Amino acid sequence: MRKLTWLFILGLLLALICLPPLHAQTAVSVPTAPDSTLTSDAPDDVMKKLSDLVHAGKYVEAQQLTTGLLLAYPDDQRLIKAKALLDKSLAAASANAIPSNPPTSDAASTQRASNTNTEQLTGMDKIDYNALIVLARQAQQNTDLEQQKAELKQFMDQSTSFLRKHPDQILLWKLRVASGISLNDPIAGYEAGQKLLAVGAADSNDPSLQQLLAELRNKGWLDKQGAEDAQEYIWIRGLKLNLAYGEWSTSHFSAQMKATITLTVSGLDDVKESVGIRLENGSPKTCRLDGGTTGTFAIKPGDAAGGTYTTIRTATTLPSRWTEYHVACTVNASVVDKTGKEITFASINNGL
Repeated sequence: MRKLTWLFILGLLLALICLPPLHAQTAVSVPTAPDSTLTSDAPDDVMKKLSDLVHAGKYVEAQQLTTGLLLAYPDDQRLIKAKALLDKSLAAASANAIPSNPPTSDAASTQRASNTNTEQLTGMDKIDYNALIVLARQAQQNTDLEQQKAELKQFMDQSTSFLRKHPDQILLWKLRVASGISLNDPIAGYEAGQKLLAVGAADSNDPSLQQLLAELRNKGWLDKQGAEDAQEYIWIRGLKLNLAYGEWSTSHFSAQMKATITLTVSGLDDVKESVGIRLENGSPKTCRLDGGTTGTFAIKPGDAAGGTYTTIRTATTLPSRWTEYHVACTVNASVVDKTGKEITFASINNGL
């Protein structure tokens, strides 16, 4: 009976908390700029969703949503009060079931740091911090993927210099982990994850923090070698291969036809190590390619002027009869990683 009474009170209080702020209900309000991203309050439709979860008795889901929203809206008093009530109610509801151990000192310090270290900021540092939060929030709410990517990169660039000066800002490190995952940037995710682990995040009871670390773990980005391998794979996947034949020609005394074949590899602007390239003759019975049936070579950092590498080979058809001019000539090209695995692939044929 006591538990039901408490949950009823919780539902009533949360329903009141999740109502729009009083200033949003007044008939007359101060005109604001069209850009509403500067507000510290979560959108009303999001708060309605939170209220609906509470009314449906889905308190765990409501707690998770509140925790995630506080990453983007850390100053929304409705969310702060809602989370406090949810944490207290869920703890009380489970007190008679499974005894829960208090957070470790590292976990407690992580949670305290996340909530209190912003109070140490003053002057322009506090303004810069709030600007970063606004920028991260804008990116999270942007439905245009290209614009979202640009805003996330801007957040990553600007937060880098800020965190050199204020490395204890846990919320910013959490946002950098989330941004690294969204941008598919393993190194950025790894570095931010290591910062969180260094302050005891592994023992934290913060669901959103645990979820971020779990995502990094599943991607292999909590391990330095795993992050570096993932970064290499993503970079290789970004390389572009193009194969093009020149004009085919023949002599009066042979049915063989010859043409140059040009391989172009672009996207090598940031190349720091040699890149393996494999050329393969896909029609060895009817075509000959300079260098043999299969050949692997390396593009060195100094070989890619302007981020592009080009090489030219000669392909020669091998007709079985002197009157057979048109036979197949297929050439394949691929970028291979350090283990010899093909990552990026291209192919061309002469139409047969």
